[in-house]
Amino acid sequence: MRSARAGMAYSTGTTCYAPSPNLQAAYNQPYEINGQWYHPLQSAQGYAQTGIASWYDIASSSHVTAMGTAFHDNRLTAASRVLPLPTCVRVTNLQNGRSILVLVNDRGPFVPGRIMDLSIGSAHALGLVNQGTASVRIQAMQGNLPTPTPYQPPVLPQLLPVQNTQPAAPPVPTPMRTHTDNPYSRAQLRSVVANTFAEQAVPQAPISTTPIAPKARPRPATNAVLARPQLEKVIYLVSAEPMQLEQAKREEQKLHAFGITTAHLVPQSTGYAVKIGPLASTDNTAGYVHSLQRLNLGNFQLSQKIDG
Repeated sequence: MRSARAGMAYSTGTTCYAPSPNLQAAYNQPYEINGQWYHPLQSAQGYAQTGIASWYDIASSSHVTAMGTAFHDNRLTAASRVLPLPTCVRVTNLQNGRSILVLVNDRGPFVPGRIMDLSIGSAHALGLVNQGTASVRIQAMQGNLPTPTPYQPPVLPQLLPVQNTQPAAPPVPTPMRTHTDNPYSRAQLRSVVANTFAEQAVPQAPISTTPIAPKARPRPATNAVLARPQLEKVIYLVSAEPMQLEQAKREEQKLHAFGITTAHLVPQSTGYAVKIGPLASTDNTAGYVHSLQRLNLGNFQLSQKIDG
């Protein structure tokens, strides 16, 4: 059985854990998609629905979820339009009887007549990949399952005389925390995600542990080709089209409002552009560009320079 670090949401199909949803986060606030407003629930307690579920993967969606976490299409996750994120649910395929626990950590599907988008990993476990959709039953867990506790050594029983004692009362379950809506501005809730992208740092190159052989003294040669040291590439995303200064400032402010703090203006020969970065060399820049377009944050393209 898989164990989880504290605070890490996951599902193995038979167990599921998610921390209490942050109801103040933008991904749990009302949002608008294609002119339709959706209002996420303040609590998943008692949620049970029957309807059509479909499945999606990176090719049809994005490399990040609405929560800003990495999307892995082979994990047991799902997307819901209204459930608070994250939430553990039981999904049952009513056509074959298969049932698993799934972690809901994304928004969707925005297709009429469907109530859930399953990752391809969840779809495989439920046996609905080939047909694409299936009738399912969705039931929210009665509170997300607790974080696994560290191992404690067993307490050995003491050899005491047997006494007549009353059995202890069963523990009273703690009710889910309620939440009262705060007034909000429509202009501040135009997107599903407020913090999809955090500031990315360029990681340091790992230190090699291979023993270094002693170098022989090079002999002078008239036609010798000297090897140039490999220089590190620094990665940026730059807006695809140049803009006037005022428009570029508005685009920069919009990115800052969504938590992309590395966005800044750069002058060009025909105007100004907005640059995001530097990004880590391991980041999937194509996925970031797609996600920025998906969130109506602008069109960007890859820009690299040699550092050194």
